Amino acid sequence: MLCLFRNTKLHPTLNLLAIIVSLASVIGWLYFTFIHKNLMQMLFEGQALIVDLVFGLPLVLALAIVVYATVFWTFKLIIILLLPQFVVHIDPEETQQASKQDDLSELEEQHGKDYWNVEQNSDNSEKKQVTTEDKSSSSKEF
Repeated sequence: MLCLFRNTKLHPTLNLLAIIVSLASVIGWLYFTFIHKNLMQMLFEGQALIVDLVFGLPLVLALAIVVYATVFWTFKLIIILLLPQFVVHIDPEETQQASKQDDLSELEEQHGKDYWNVEQNSDNSEKKQVTTEDKSSSSKEF
């Protein structure tokens, strides 16, 4: 089941719906903590303790991320179990090869195609070292 959960993605229309539902749950969480529990009022009126500011505010914001992930993954799990026709399978090997190919093409653009000719580059660097040594020794002779 974990392999099926990990190596699949939702159909693009359902993925958009899952994102909207997850964002709505995050907005609900933030509304509950800031408005319903009067956290904003406490912060603006100066009634918040240092503990509320140091631990409470970062915890509320971090839990918003946890709420988003939990709702999204639960939605994905429900879709996998109830509507498997809306699940798109991805092959992890193809994704890794595609990313490696993208990385290689990006490196070729960045360094040029001659960068990959290691023997030629090492020969050129040795020649450059020899010529710089010759120049330095010839300048010492004068």
